Amino acid sequence: MQKKNWFESESWHTIYTTSIFIFTAVVLFFALPQEGRFRYEFQKGRPWMHSTLIAPFDFAILKSEKGLKEERDSLLKTLIPYFILHDSIEKRQIKELSAKIDEITFKENTEILYPRIVKSKVFTVFEKIYHTGILEQGGSNSPPLSAGSELLIVHNNLAKRISFGQLYSLKSAYAEANGALEALKNSDPDLKQIIGKFHAEDYLAVNLVFDSDKSETEKTKLLENLSTTYGVVQEGERIVSQGDVISPRTFLILESLKSGVEKSRGDFTKYYLIIIGKALFVSMLMLTLFLFVYNIRRKLLRSKRDITFTLFMMVLMILFCRIIVSTGNLPIYIVPFTALALIIRTFLDARLAIFVNTITALIVGFMVPNGYEFLLLTIPAGSIAVISQNNLQRRDQLILTTLIIFFVYAFTYIGISLIQEANLAGVDWEMMKWFLINAALTLITYLLVFVIEKSFGFVSDVTLIELSYSNQKLLRKLAEEAPGTFQHSLQVANLAEEAILTVGGNPLLVRAGALYHDIGKLINPHYFIENQNTGINPHDQHTVEESAAIIMNHVSNGVELAKKHKIPEQIIDFIRTHHGTTATGYYYIELKNKPDQKIDESLYSYPGPLPSTRETAVVMLADSLEAASRSLDKKDNITLKELVDTIFEQKINAGQLDDVPFTFKDITLLKKIFLEKLLNIYHVRITY
Repeated sequence: MQKKNWFESESWHTIYTTSIFIFTAVVLFFALPQEGRFRYEFQKGRPWMHSTLIAPFDFAILKSEKGLKEERDSLLKTLIPYFILHDSIEKRQIKELSAKIDEITFKENTEILYPRIVKSKVFTVFEKIYHTGILEQGGSNSPPLSAGSELLIVHNNLAKRISFGQLYSLKSAYAEANGALEALKNSDPDLKQIIGKFHAEDYLAVNLVFDSDKSETEKTKLLENLSTTYGVVQEGERIVSQGDVISPRTFLILESLKSGVEKSRGDFTKYYLIIIGKALFVSMLMLTLFLFVYNIRRKLLRSKRDITFTLFMMVLMILFCRIIVSTGNLPIYIVPFTALALIIRTFLDARLAIFVNTITALIVGFMVPNGYEFLLLTIPAGSIAVISQNNLQRRDQLILTTLIIFFVYAFTYIGISLIQEANLAGVDWEMMKWFLINAALTLITYLLVFVIEKSFGFVSDVTLIELSYSNQKLLRKLAEEAPGTFQHSLQVANLAEEAILTVGGNPLLVRAGALYHDIGKLINPHYFIENQNTGINPHDQHTVEESAAIIMNHVSNGVELAKKHKIPEQIIDFIRTHHGTTATGYYYIELKNKPDQKIDESLYSYPGPLPSTRETAVVMLADSLEAASRSLDKKDNITLKELVDTIFEQKINAGQLDDVPFTFKDITLLKKIFLEKLLNIYHVRITY
């Protein structure tokens, strides 16, 4: 028991909260790049805002990826592919053709005066085509060729350059052979008897084969000569002066210097200074987050679940971004960064979501290329996404939010590009594709809501709406087996929902809690007066103590029934607290009025606990008011006002609202709204 009490103590809570902040800082420390970071931020087309920059060491001016790609593509266009001319194919096909002519001569008993001359003339047609070369067009292993392309034909270890247009394809070889053989048929009667008996297509085959090894070797040699630099900047050379506009060449020099600084860790001392710098950077950002939570959202620190969830989602997003950056194959903008803010907004609150989004963006901005641009795009997108989505209650809200995210990214990026380039042609329109993918991936938030609810025990607005549906299994059973209790629960829900809207709180949570608060009456529905319609009261067969126990048990029965049907813990809190620690009314007063009667008050008091939130307290008050108002003989403005004042006074005097953060103003507003609603329920006209 001591162990349990200690783990529920304030000391353990403080240790846990401190530990999880420290653990998060350690994880983020190792998530950050191990290299040093360039200290200057700069943008092409903008003035250099820092002091004059002098080269600290010799370094090469690296070509941009785009420039290198263009040069590489240009060089590859000059590459001439190698093909091997195979004599063996020609010899095999000519041999088969010779055998065919012999077969025709024998079968047809043809008298040819000079068979060798006939074969020679036929073979000449095929040999000419084979010597030129037959190329397979559209082969999967061959490079794409056009009419102006050149090839290097290797034959007997000699390479000969030839135009693609001079070679035969199988189709053109067939046409050439058939045309030449037709001419021979018309010129020589001996040939006419032979040529008509075979098809040229059967003896023509591709004899030019792409030499991938030789071509790849030549490609490697060609690319080896491609320079990746434009030159060298000497140590001490001025790179840019303060106020100078950063030209495209200066931008390349600055990028090259940045790459050199970040890739070289330097000596032993410098490496450890980088570690200290990372530690300070992460510590300050985590301290900023802690101070925000402590001063603005202290309630978050009271919940181990909430603070764990917040830091976990933050670390998960940072690690995901780190993986994307490390691969280098995809731009960072494919990451649905705004999903972090939307998820925290869904389960906690908007201000926290915006702040966590900003802190996370600052950390990720430190590890991505052009971090300043990343911050300018990500922080507005996350903030506007949170503001645009009040609550995740309908699917169309999330779709609208994704469209907003896309347009914020797109318009902000276009604005930055126009400032930098002063030209629409300078806008990289391909980025719109990544922004669109980013916005579309944000739709996974809707799926993650369900996973997070099950993992962390949260209840989303979508779940609350589903629980409040009257055809939900448990509510339908209540309506059928305890109709009076069901109608009472509906009235309590209406009262409580209107009240919580007035003083501030979650109306969906209140409505769901009110609908389920008396679900325990399903166990013995006929023992509760609202379900008794036969005139028979089963309590007449029990002692006062037994009846009181049956009445009070509807709380514990309700908790068990709700757990059995997997009702969320937040709703079960309403079942536990809707009577607080009050006495069982009728039976307690009946015994108290008996002379010389000793009463064990614990036997006639609900076990509690007391309500601790606005929502549970409002349901407690609405439950008492709705039940008490039914017993009034006369329902008018005066009697209902007296009832409201009496119920509030009783709850306050009994200490039932001691743990609830109500102000005097809240109490006054609640009395007013409860009175108005009761007057409306009973159709009482207010006398002026």
